[in-house]
Amino acid sequence: MVKYVLRRNRTETEQPKEAKSAPLLERVARHAAEAEAQERVVRAALRTPEPAPKRDVWHALPQIPVDGRLMDEHLIITATRHDPAHATFDVLRTRLVQTLSEKGWRRVAITSPTSGCGKSFVSLNLAITLSRYDTCRTVLMDMDLRKPSLAGLLGIPNPGSMGDWLRGTRRTDQQFRRFAPNGLKIGDTLAVGLNDRPEPYAAELLQSPDTRARIEQMEAELAPDIVLFDLPPALAQDDVIAFRQMFDGVLMVARGNQTKSAEIREVMRRLGEDVPLLGVVLNGAEGAPTEEYGY
Repeated sequence: MVKYVLRRNRTETEQPKEAKSAPLLERVARHAAEAEAQERVVRAALRTPEPAPKRDVWHALPQIPVDGRLMDEHLIITATRHDPAHATFDVLRTRLVQTLSEKGWRRVAITSPTSGCGKSFVSLNLAITLSRYDTCRTVLMDMDLRKPSLAGLLGIPNPGSMGDWLRGTRRTDQQFRRFAPNGLKIGDTLAVGLNDRPEPYAAELLQSPDTRARIEQMEAELAPDIVLFDLPPALAQDDVIAFRQMFDGVLMVARGNQTKSAEIREVMRRLGEDVPLLGVVLNGAEGAPTEEYGY
């Protein structure tokens, strides 16, 4: 009997490997299938939609036709370069770009103490000469909400309300435009935000958090290296003061035989000592005592 038991035990313990491994393989396969099913459920639960391709707003902007005769009539001298004074704007461009680059700044307010100094003339001519820098993307915005003028200088009828854009009811590709291909070498690295109507509460709109948000959104959409704000005269209203937090420095436009140095100092006093004066552009300086503008 002992011999039988031993033989029986040996028979049980010496089964073929194939017979013993078959149930194990089945269990492994079953567990793998269950794990894969669970993983599919988890992946489906965690799956998020693929992000939509980023829209290229810059190249979607409508184009401004370039008319050299109209540019000359409106004294956009950096366009055709017929007037030797265009070289002054080339120098201004180079110095401005160097200063902004050194300081890590981008936003420039262009204003004047009083009306009639030619700030929009300077803004547009500077922007056009900046457009000839292929690696510098520039945005010029008509932020003189009381008396917009850039659309008229460029011959663009009904460009839409900058106020509506600031309030978020117009898209960037509706309010901003680029120059069409042209023979004057006005580059495609310039976009202009135009305006065709005044705002009765300009200072309040310029100081609004919505305005800050819209400008930041524009910068995200257009990725400019430099933003020029053509602002109203600083001593006429409180618009420039209301907009103070939105620019890095001020480019002041003075008029020869009209603007006094005391007026420039008063503008800077109102803006505060922490606002950098990037420079003073003396417009119409024939016969003006330039030493009066020593900054």
